Amino acid sequence: MSDGSIASQLELLGLDEMRRRADSEPSPMSRARMLQKIEQTHEILTALPEPTDLNFLHSGLCQTHLPHSRLEKNSSVWRRRSGAFTLMVTPGVVDRSTLPGPAKKGDIAPDSDQECYVGVPYGTKARLIMIHLQTEGVKGRTVSLGPSLSAFLRSLRLPVSGGPRGSIQSVKEQCLRIARCTFTLQWTGIGVNGSHTVITDSKIVDGLEMWNSSREDWSGVVELGERFYEHLREHAVPLDKRAIAMLAGNSLGLDLYALFVYRLPRLTDPVHLSWAMLKEQIGTEYAATNSLGRKVREVMPSVKDAYPHANIELTRHGILMKNSKPAVPKTTVQGFTIVEG
Repeated sequence: MSDGSIASQLELLGLDEMRRRADSEPSPMSRARMLQKIEQTHEILTALPEPTDLNFLHSGLCQTHLPHSRLEKNSSVWRRRSGAFTLMVTPGVVDRSTLPGPAKKGDIAPDSDQECYVGVPYGTKARLIMIHLQTEGVKGRTVSLGPSLSAFLRSLRLPVSGGPRGSIQSVKEQCLRIARCTFTLQWTGIGVNGSHTVITDSKIVDGLEMWNSSREDWSGVVELGERFYEHLREHAVPLDKRAIAMLAGNSLGLDLYALFVYRLPRLTDPVHLSWAMLKEQIGTEYAATNSLGRKVREVMPSVKDAYPHANIELTRHGILMKNSKPAVPKTTVQGFTIVEG
């Protein structure tokens, strides 16, 4: 039975029939979009990812996630929890008088007397930047951002546009937030002497090169924080870059994909994740759990296209997760020094 995803329809109807149906779309633009989705999904279904198709994300950040939209106050601390793991993001401060003129506008507007706080990173751009930094970070602490800001934006699958609402300004803003925030990664486990807690406070990036750079004076290189870099090397989870590209404009879809890639292959027994439990993990600001449930139902077909082997069922009260084939086989990850987190 089809779950509404292109992946399930491809398995039922085949590629040729799906292409034929795409030709019946009412406009050239919608036909092109549908054909692109079909081809992308078919590739993920039929071809294993190559080593060059890999992205990486810290295992803790696969289970807990950043907010989807800007928090009301730049000084607010963001907290999300998944079982024994807790993520807290504490916004840093910056002397605003030293920032370039355009950086003072838009979404980082000051909170009255708390104008020094930069705010917690949020949305799809923050997620794509984090994935990029960690993908490059598994290769070495010094991360290349490309020869120019435009090239960096294209590597994030974003259009290059200027102005107050363009991608250049919004990416710079999220870079500032990521660079200045402290990420607290906290585990609580049961040891020989009972419960114990491990807490790691980390800066993702050392320095503000990402923020200060422009098209003209782009440095092209940043350095991951030493503690985060060491932790990432032990807890990096491989993701399929092709799937990230498919979900690049959908922050909830990216969160669910990362969660499923981490959890599903590790399950031995089915686990039911209630909407209330999911709300504790996902970076959502929905007041009611049923609102989150409706949104998850909307994006789930796209997530299934990105991870066709995900063995999941939507129930009235949440998501039933079952053991699934990994999105990235272990053989593909050979050559990377990765310890599962």
